[in-house]
Amino acid sequence: MNNDVLVFNHVWKTYQMGTEEVMALKGVNLIINEGTFTALMGPSGSGKSTLLHLAGILDTPTKGAVLMNGKNIKEYSLKEQAKIRRANIGFVFQRFNLMQQLTALENVMLPMISPDSEKAKKLLDKVGLSDKYDRYHTQLSGGEQQRVSIARALANDPSLLLADEPTGELDTQNTMIIMELLQELNQNDGLTIVEVTHDPLCAEYADRVIKMQDGNILR
Repeated sequence: MNNDVLVFNHVWKTYQMGTEEVMALKGVNLIINEGTFTALMGPSGSGKSTLLHLAGILDTPTKGAVLMNGKNIKEYSLKEQAKIRRANIGFVFQRFNLMQQLTALENVMLPMISPDSEKAKKLLDKVGLSDKYDRYHTQLSGGEQQRVSIARALANDPSLLLADEPTGELDTQNTMIIMELLQELNQNDGLTIVEVTHDPLCAEYADRVIKMQDGNILR
């Protein structure tokens, strides 16, 4: 793999809101290196979630280029983009987004390219839920649900994990558990992580903090 997992080259992103044009990103330049843990911080509307969506190939820039492993994401077809997302990128969301009718084990198996219950069990073991395979979301605490979602994000052995406010719904104790887990995945497994957060406590677990405001990187 290229040492530069993601490169943002003078990236602009504009949205049309009715008759108004909103510039979410304004010429952003950024390199995310392989094996790093990056925290994106900034107030609402600063552009950090837009940047994360571009990193996850959920959107493309209005101007400029986003390179993943050296290739401009605009050069991929929609089918190829979906394939890359599934095989190479794991997503963790603030509200967990578990399928309510499925058990923890079934939720982890859901995105697998080749469903494998033993692998799913090992992933749940990895996040400390070896006794929760058959539990439904109503039988799990918020912190446990988020750990299931992290196990699900790891289902296809991604090289990049994108986390959007992963502790936003959690208390301090569960926040620390989740952040320690993410840090372990980065330091022990070499997983590249980009996290959006408002919480300075969460940012302390990253090895790089990028502050954004009004679509720009401040530092």
